[in-house]
Amino acid sequence: MEKSDRPNISGEIKVILKKVSRTLYLSLNILPEPVRTSMSMGYLLCRALDTVVSAPRGQQGEKLKVLALARELDNTESAAALLADIRGFAALPIEQGERELLLKFGKVLSVYSSFPPGNKQLIAELLRGVAAGMETEVRTFPGGEPAAFRTVRDLESYCANIGGSQGVFWASLYREAIRSSGGAYSHFPSARDAEMLGSALQMTNILKDLAADLRLGRCYIPQEDLAARNLKPSDLLLASNMGRLRDITVKWMYWVLDRLDQCEAFVSAIPKTEMSLRAAAIWPVYWAMDTLEQVAHSNLLDPENIPRVKRNRIYSTIAATPPLLLSNTAFSRGYRFRRETLIGSITGGNYEGRAI
Repeated sequence: MEKSDRPNISGEIKVILKKVSRTLYLSLNILPEPVRTSMSMGYLLCRALDTVVSAPRGQQGEKLKVLALARELDNTESAAALLADIRGFAALPIEQGERELLLKFGKVLSVYSSFPPGNKQLIAELLRGVAAGMETEVRTFPGGEPAAFRTVRDLESYCANIGGSQGVFWASLYREAIRSSGGAYSHFPSARDAEMLGSALQMTNILKDLAADLRLGRCYIPQEDLAARNLKPSDLLLASNMGRLRDITVKWMYWVLDRLDQCEAFVSAIPKTEMSLRAAAIWPVYWAMDTLEQVAHSNLLDPENIPRVKRNRIYSTIAATPPLLLSNTAFSRGYRFRRETLIGSITGGNYEGRAI
């Protein structure tokens, strides 16, 4: 495909992407084309579905209908119905950037329609996985009093669908970019490894947003875990119960770390000549670890103290990146140092009823 014929996310859509993707935009913006546009399109489509699923006052049946239509995006009638239904959700109380995304979703679909078949297939696989996870979410959390996933396996499956599908999509685009540039990719991590890495990033977000999600009726911590501590989902609305929840959240932080360990193989498989691809793989992992550092020192049940990584920390990570792009050993050492530091914070954290 000639450069002039490539799909292009620019203008209004790029502005919306920046508003709704937060730190991810920094990673997307440094990617080479056509990876940047494909990654951005995948993110925008998933973010629109997430906005619909999370919209307060939205009817369960309407949300499930949107998710079903998203699985058939290449069907003209399904795409038209999806556009009409998604615009309807823009009238609900949602954030301004998300509202703009829903109102201008037609322009997003217009860019998507110009994608080559191979890219559309990757995006379709992404949407199938994400929609499956979101359908489970809609059915599990009807609203009102907090409801929880039933088992640990339910939560793991959800993370694999939502985050894991994105990890596989990400890896597929990277593999294709490396192949197109003439690089070797025979040792690129498997889809399973990419799924584990994406699942870890999803679980990090779940831990960070625990208090806010509870107030929307969503308890991602499974009832199986809560019952072991004689807790119910509604008990987590009290910040004073963080001490009783601590062992559970520690378990899930270690679960995240075990999966983040796949990043060493992931980064090492990207040729050192592909610096932007390497940076865009390193940054989300480091920012996830920074987020977990905040999680380890926060009362996750206190809605007034949501763990957040400070902006200066984000930019200091970017500034410290160059040596990691040229040396797999330097990246591995840096990752392992952060890992051990984080483990120290997890084991030494104190959640007793307040943010530390």
